Amino acid sequence: MSKTIEEILAPKPEARPRIYAYSIADAAHKGLLKVGQTTRDVKQRVAEQVGEPKGETRDTA
Repeated sequence: MSKTIEEILAPKPEARPRIYAYSIADAAHKGLLKVGQTTRDVKQRVAEQVGEPKGETRDTA
């Protein structure tokens, strides 16, 4: 007896991909946007990238 595709493949995790952009307020990055993609919380991910402690990101939306 053959198996169904659902029996063969593991279930996919539920993911919510997000594309985001932000700017860094310093002379070296003037006029540039940083763009990223994540399935995690965007504010937390940006904070990890710019080195700000969680909860101190500036919401510009």
